[in-house]
Amino acid sequence: MVFRMPQVKNRRKGKFVVLKYGFAVCFSFAAIEGLARISGLPNSAAIIRGMAILWADGTLVQDIEVSVARWLIGWAIGGLMGVALGLLTGRLWAAEIVLEGSLVLLRAIPFISLVPLALRVFGLAETGKIFLIAWASLGITWLVVHRSAQSIPLQVVWRAKSLGVGRRSWIFRVLIPTCLRDIQSGLRAALSLGLIVVAVAELSGVFERSSGYWWSGGIGYRLFRSTDQGRDDLMMASVLTFAILGIVADQVFIGVWNVIRGTAFDLRSRTVARLANHVRDLGRRELEWPVPSMLKVSGLIGSYNSNVVIKGLGFSVLPGLTMSVIGPSGCGKTTLLRAVGHFTDGVFEVAGEVRVDGPLQTGPGTWVGIVLQDAPVFEHMTVWDNVIFGRRCQRQRPEETNRIAWTLLSDFGLNDLAPRRAERLSGGQRQRLALAMVLANRPSVLLLDEPFGALDAITRRELQDFYSVHVHGKVTAVFVTHDLEEALLIGDSVRVSVQADGKTFEIDKNGLSPREWELAAGFADQRIGLIRALEESHAFAGRRDLSAEPGPTESNRQA
Repeated sequence: MVFRMPQVKNRRKGKFVVLKYGFAVCFSFAAIEGLARISGLPNSAAIIRGMAILWADGTLVQDIEVSVARWLIGWAIGGLMGVALGLLTGRLWAAEIVLEGSLVLLRAIPFISLVPLALRVFGLAETGKIFLIAWASLGITWLVVHRSAQSIPLQVVWRAKSLGVGRRSWIFRVLIPTCLRDIQSGLRAALSLGLIVVAVAELSGVFERSSGYWWSGGIGYRLFRSTDQGRDDLMMASVLTFAILGIVADQVFIGVWNVIRGTAFDLRSRTVARLANHVRDLGRRELEWPVPSMLKVSGLIGSYNSNVVIKGLGFSVLPGLTMSVIGPSGCGKTTLLRAVGHFTDGVFEVAGEVRVDGPLQTGPGTWVGIVLQDAPVFEHMTVWDNVIFGRRCQRQRPEETNRIAWTLLSDFGLNDLAPRRAERLSGGQRQRLALAMVLANRPSVLLLDEPFGALDAITRRELQDFYSVHVHGKVTAVFVTHDLEEALLIGDSVRVSVQADGKTFEIDKNGLSPREWELAAGFADQRIGLIRALEESHAFAGRRDLSAEPGPTESNRQA
C-alpha cells in the first residue's frame, strides 16, 4: 500500500465564518443607527464619510500603522514571556514557590492604574506604552499556560519517564505540544486585551503631531483629539477602526496559527508516509525479542502522605508470563502498579524491593513500560512517531528503529495509519498503539492498568485475543483488571487483593487460546475459586476497616 495524504476541505467552516461576521456587521450598523436617533450621534453614513476623510489625507493609515506596531511589539514581548513563565511555574516546584506569588500579585494590579506610573518613569516615549501592553499580555498568557502545564495528566509524565525521554525532548516534544491549545488560547486572549491597552495608552499623555515621534499618533490619540475637537464622526470612526482591527487580528492569528501547525504536521506526515513505504519495500523480517526478565517484589510499601495503601507485599512473576491482579474498586490496584514502577511524586512514596533479573530498581526508566485505561498516547504526533519516540530519545539506530516500527504497526494492524495524527484513532486503535509504543522500547516489565476497561465488549474481546498472540510471552507483565473473566483469559496466574495476605492462583491453560480456554471446563472452576477468594478478601477488608486505626482516605486509595 502506498500512503497518500488526504485533502482537507474547510469550505463549510469558511462559509460559517463569513455568515457569522455578516450578522455582526448588520447588528453593528443597526446599533449605530439606533444610537443616532436616540442620542444624536452620527449615523452610519456620517461615520463612513469621516473615515474616508482620514483615509484620504493619510491620517488613518498612519494611525493604524502606529497602533498596530505598538500592539504587536508589546503583545509579542509579554506573550512570549508569559508562555515561558507559565511552563516554568506550572512544572517546576521551586519556580512555583519563588515566582507564582509575585506573578499573582503583579497580575492583580490593573494595567490602567499603571498609566500614571508609566508616564512618570518613561515619559511620553514608546517604552511606556509598550510596557503597558506587554504587562497585560504577560499576565493573562502566564495564567492560562500555568494552569495548562499544571494539569498535564500524571499518565503522560509516567509514559515519558518509562520511554527514557530526556529533559530537552520532554520540553519540546511533550510539554509544549501538550499545552499547545492552551498556549494558543492564552496568546489569543492577550492579543484582544493588548488592543484595549493600546487604546488606553494612546488616550493618555499625548501632544499635537510632532514629526519624528510616534507619541502623537495612533487610533487612541485620534479618538482623544476628535473628542476634544467635537468631531463625533471621527470619534465613532476611530471606535469602529479599533473594532475592525480586533476582528481582523483575531482571524489572522487563528489562520496563521492553523496554517503553520497544519503545514508542519502535513510535512511530517508526508515524510512518515515515504519512510513507511521505503521500509515496507525492504521486506518484512521477524523481530528478535530479548529474553524475558523475571520480576521479584518483596516488602513493597506504597503510601500517600504517609497513609499506607500497600504494606509488605511480595510476589514473583516468571519470565514472559503475565500475572493478573483483581480486587474491588479502590483497593489499591493502580497503587500497586505505581509502586512497582516507582512512579513517585510529592504525595506518593514507595519502599521495599523491586528486582528485575536480580538488579534492584529504584526509579522509573526504560526497564518498565506502562499502559493505562485511557491509553495516553502522544496525540500531537503521528502514529509512526509515537512508536519510535522512545527509541529516538535513546538515540537508537534509525534503521533498526524503523524496522521495529513497521513490524509492530503491521502486527498491531496500524500500518495503514502510520501518517495519521494519533488523536484521530478510535479507542481500540489507541490501545494497540499504546502497546506498540511500549514494546518498541523493549521494556523488561510491562504494567497494564485495566487497558481494555473503557472499550465496548466486541473490541475488548478482540484485544484480549490480540494480547495473547502479540504480547504474551515477549515481556513479563502485571495486568490489573476488575473483570474476573478477563483476569483468567489474560493471566498465567491471578492474584486476589494487593495486600500481603492475598491469594495467588496459578492458571494452567494447556496452551489454549483465550476463546478455547473460555469454553474449557477448568475455566468455570477457576472462576468459582476466584469469586470465593474475592468475597473473602472483601469481607476481611471490611472487618479490618472497622477495627483498625484510620487508614488512607477513599480518594487516596482510588488514586
